[in-house]
Amino acid sequence: MYEQQRENLRGARFNLETQLLAIENANVNKETMDAMRTGAQAMKSIHGEMNIDKVENTMDDIREQMDLANEITASISQPLGMDMGLDMDELDAELEQLEQEELDATLLDAKAGPMPSLPSERLPGEKAVPSAAPPAISAEEAELEELRASMAL
Repeated sequence: MYEQQRENLRGARFNLETQLLAIENANVNKETMDAMRTGAQAMKSIHGEMNIDKVENTMDDIREQMDLANEITASISQPLGMDMGLDMDELDAELEQLEQEELDATLLDAKAGPMPSLPSERLPGEKAVPSAAPPAISAEEAELEELRASMAL
């Protein structure tokens, strides 16, 4: 009889502990939801003063000011008396002329070389003759092309 009563008390205790854990979990869930609701309301009030147009306009203003700051820094950091009267447009024109001369020389060298032959019609059973591989680009030409590409930006 005592054993039966002890088992009944043990079962009741287990049920109470289970219910206590469920109440604690429910309380934690409620506090979590309250905190999340408060956070959502705070974000709404913060974002209520902003919209994407205002943000983009502000970012554009920041970019403009950064560009201006970079121009000022470049101007200030340029040593005095080191200009030597160089005209950048004149230098660009001279560079373009040198590039054109080099391109002309390259094209003239290519024209002087052997002309590739057109494929002829083959008779059935005749084997195809492999065509010549395209000329390889030298390291200097590759560097020149890379320089041209970077200057085009």
